[in-house]
Amino acid sequence: MQSFISPENHLVLFAIITGAAAFGIYSEHKKWFGKVSGILVTMISMSVLSMTGVVPVASKPEINVEVYNLVFDYFIPLAIPLMLFSSNLVKIIKESGKLLLAYIIGAIGIVLGSFLAFYLIDLGADSGNTAGVITATLIGGSVNFVATAEILNFSTNPLFTATVAIDNFAANLYVLLLFLVPSIALLKRFFSPSNDTNHEAEDPDTKTENKKGITLERIAVSLFIAVLIAGTGTVLAPFVQKLVHTELNMSILLITILAVLAANLFPKPLKALEQSAFSLGLWLMYIFLATIGAASNMQDILRVGMPVLAFYLTIMFFHLVFMLALAKLFKLDVYEVIISSAANIMGPSVAAPMAASLGQKKMITPAILVGILGYIIGTFIGVSIALLLS
Repeated sequence: MQSFISPENHLVLFAIITGAAAFGIYSEHKKWFGKVSGILVTMISMSVLSMTGVVPVASKPEINVEVYNLVFDYFIPLAIPLMLFSSNLVKIIKESGKLLLAYIIGAIGIVLGSFLAFYLIDLGADSGNTAGVITATLIGGSVNFVATAEILNFSTNPLFTATVAIDNFAANLYVLLLFLVPSIALLKRFFSPSNDTNHEAEDPDTKTENKKGITLERIAVSLFIAVLIAGTGTVLAPFVQKLVHTELNMSILLITILAVLAANLFPKPLKALEQSAFSLGLWLMYIFLATIGAASNMQDILRVGMPVLAFYLTIMFFHLVFMLALAKLFKLDVYEVIISSAANIMGPSVAAPMAASLGQKKMITPAILVGILGYIIGTFIGVSIALLLS
């Protein structure tokens, strides 16, 4: 079915995508939808527009939408390094506290759940690659989904369409469920008593950084560094691919490695750019997630996606049960569990707003840090599982 706005109406279509992103960001600041994050508002808005035929569906391979291709081809390679400017591993370990422990437990639960789902649910000949892509996105977020799919050449797989659609559908439902967890009396016995002190100590460097704010100079330098990293990764990819004798798409993997190396080799220069880079990267992510939202086609889910949906639900259910089972042992409170779980499933762009909306100000920075850790490790773990199970 032809959409109301044709794929050739590039500027109109891009206006709608940026409008959905702006609507999500604005609605979150206005608290129009209560505790629902702006990311969800953006994705659901585009999902409704695609399912009602207003905009083209992003998950239909027979439809070539150049605006969607632009986002997938350029926004992700740029968003990854921008979001990783603050991926100083020493800082993450020192400042994340118990949220890091909770996040690691959640990531282990996802890996174990992936193996369980792989042996319970048959997704066909490419089950291993599908499991790897799903594991990557559930450990780190949607950035890892695309990165792993590109590396594994999964984007041409018949299951890609259903997996893209279900990734948003299942993750959205799961995050909404997480908001309900603190109010479920039956689950309270699994958690340690929560500490309601929400004061977040701010170090002098952060205070100075906040006073300086976001500047045009920092945006320009941040974007230049991101483009330089992305360009370098793209240039090196064919040589590395030939060196290791693989058909995997190495560009996104190399971009991730180069961004992490830069953040850890030059922490002080990049620290001055963190705020500008993160804001720019987050905006790119909103645009990306709006485009992903346009892929949430319920018809695809109902036609070929039910086994994939069952795969997702199996992993998510095992992940949550695993975290609940170990919460008491490791003395984790309910907020540490659900915010770290959100960082696993949807990344820092959802985990940080969730911490803020739940009144857990002390967890906002750790939520971003562990979410960024997910960006770092999600793709590597996903590719490893795919290679192991294929």
